[in-house]
Amino acid sequence: MVNRKIKLLIPKERGELIPIFFVIALISIYVTFELYVILPAIYNNIFTYKEVCHLIFGLYVIFNLVGNLFLCMATDTSIDTIICPVLLPPPTVKTTNTQQDMIFQYCNWHYCYQCEVNVPPRSQHCHLCKKCILKRDHHCSFLGRCIGFRNIRYYMCFLIWSWVKLIDIYIYIYTVVCKKT
Repeated sequence: MVNRKIKLLIPKERGELIPIFFVIALISIYVTFELYVILPAIYNNIFTYKEVCHLIFGLYVIFNLVGNLFLCMATDTSIDTIICPVLLPPPTVKTTNTQQDMIFQYCNWHYCYQCEVNVPPRSQHCHLCKKCILKRDHHCSFLGRCIGFRNIRYYMCFLIWSWVKLIDIYIYIYTVVCKKT
């Protein structure tokens, strides 16, 4: 299981390397900016309660950014992890009302011609990943992954923590500009 997660982190194509390194570089720039620009400018290198709280908050945001980025990229959203039925009954043929027939009739399973497999409802084929994705939302160019059923939570948390840090940086810039004027 761990080996499979590590394989998901490695980009499959050369075009996926640039966005992933871009995101990692942005997080690294944030860490450097936080530790070497923001903290010394606000607190004048004196360890006070306020500085320690700001540092803990910054490290908490970094931990959440990196953790959600890792989980978003390491979570497999393809249909490879579920058991798909081999045969679907034709829609025009009336069959007995067994539980399996009711599932097929009311759940709208369909056939993916690219993957050559029956897929659940709301799953779509991604031409970049070359897989069917469960409840596919979109293919994220920055992560080089499809956002779907199992990793949308981590993707949204990654975006929220990114916005939290941007707001923190804007507050810092505003306070520095207001102090100088």
